[in-house]
Amino acid sequence: MTVANQTLDEFLASVAAPTVTPSGGAVAAVGGAFGTALCEMACIHTLGKESYADVHTEFGARRDALEGHRTRLLELADEDVVAVEELQSAFESSDDGGRAESVQERVRHAVDVPVAVAECCLDVLEHATAATARGNTNALADTGTGALLTRSALRSSVLTARTNLELLEDATAVSETNGRLETIGDESDDALSRITSNLERRG
Repeated sequence: MTVANQTLDEFLASVAAPTVTPSGGAVAAVGGAFGTALCEMACIHTLGKESYADVHTEFGARRDALEGHRTRLLELADEDVVAVEELQSAFESSDDGGRAESVQERVRHAVDVPVAVAECCLDVLEHATAATARGNTNALADTGTGALLTRSALRSSVLTARTNLELLEDATAVSETNGRLETIGDESDDALSRITSNLERRG
């Protein structure tokens, strides 16, 4: 069963269980989806007010983009479950000639998924920046909460990716991915700073 098709209680119970998955990567993606939903809601409330008519076109596009990110984050939660289970299976496989290569392929996947989550969350933060700057002021607390949840998901995903990178033997890929993660972290710091400033200015 996919994450999207589970009840909240079912998903939480599956996390709080003696199984390998779902683990931190999947939970981070779901957390990012919650944050994204709040930012999406803020756009919807902005679209519903005539006093914000001058930004309706912009916020309609942002709402659609956020809906796509919300869906994608739930898909990435499922992908993380698969990536972790496949990696675990590769580690437990018989030590034949192809085991090492199989492990490395699955490590790469276990890195790529949380990186994708972090990149998705970073774009959500950019939409949250706009929502706190020009969106409905009645939804500022919701947008701020969504941004904080999304930032937490981003940081958690960076942590997961870096942890899994320690298993990757391709030095070039490790260097490139670490560089990308550093950029994501810096850009998220900047986004959160702008969001905080907007909340203080308009709150």
